[in-house]
Amino acid sequence: MERFILRFTGAGDPPAEDVRKIRGLPGLRIVDTSHRMLLVASPEPPLEKLLLRLSGWALSKEHLVKRPDPRPQIKER
Repeated sequence: MERFILRFTGAGDPPAEDVRKIRGLPGLRIVDTSHRMLLVASPEPPLEKLLLRLSGWALSKEHLVKRPDPRPQIKER
């Protein structure tokens, strides 16, 4: 299942009714939350369909960025 970031772009707090609808979407699992964002695991089509009916929400796929290892490495000769 893909993971997506849902970000509320409207003014003020996200509407509680919108958050309730998102949380109630079948097959959706909340991974993490913050004040104006939700990280969810869900099939994409039902999530996109729901967000078309809700205003002020932006949907983007989660992109993982590989961070460099900060530990010193021994150079081979």
